[in-house]
Amino acid sequence: LCLLQLNEIITNPTEGQFWQVDHIKPVYGGGGQCSLENLQTLCTVCHRKRTAKQAQERSQMKRRSLATKYGCDITKFFVKM
Repeated sequence: LCLLQLNEIITNPTEGQFWQVDHIKPVYGGGGQCSLENLQTLCTVCHRKRTAKQAQERSQMKRRSLATKYGCDITKFFVKM
């Protein structure tokens, strides 16, 4: 965090600035409704990094699924006789 943000945390701490609860198995991977076994506590900085990594993974998954969806199956162009 930048110095300004760190000073703000020190002088005016509020809920959610230090620790975050996150899913071990991500929501997009089926971990949405879960028990306590699928939860972990991360510091806010680590949580941001992990969330950014997961966003990148989701984006890659979307691109792959779109490529598959619009990919061309050449067997459609052949007529069976």
